[in-house]
Amino acid sequence: MLSAKEIYERVSAHLLTQRAVSEDENGSCRLRGGDGRKCAIGSLIRDDLYCLDIEGVGIAYYRHARDGALLRALYASNVDAYDDQIVELLTELEDLHDNVNVDEWPQLLLALGHRHAVI
Repeated sequence: MLSAKEIYERVSAHLLTQRAVSEDENGSCRLRGGDGRKCAIGSLIRDDLYCLDIEGVGIAYYRHARDGALLRALYASNVDAYDDQIVELLTELEDLHDNVNVDEWPQLLLALGHRHAVI
């Protein structure tokens, strides 16, 4: 399984390279959006495991619901989304992607990394 540090590094590199939100035509955040974009969580899911069934429910939902298609896709992609610490990191990464202006990503990713002690 990927460590919290590896997840943080992979998602940070992805978001800072993409520099755009992954969303559908209505402006709703998506794991996989137009122009090949991927959100923070979507960037961790292997292409062969992605399907529309995992769209629509954010990772924060799984703080209380302990199973679902998204968790299984992440686990099969080497991300232990059944670990509470990993889910907290994923939730913050998802929140940053979904709710923060792209120009603020570098600074806030750095702060997030320090908060989770992965940098």
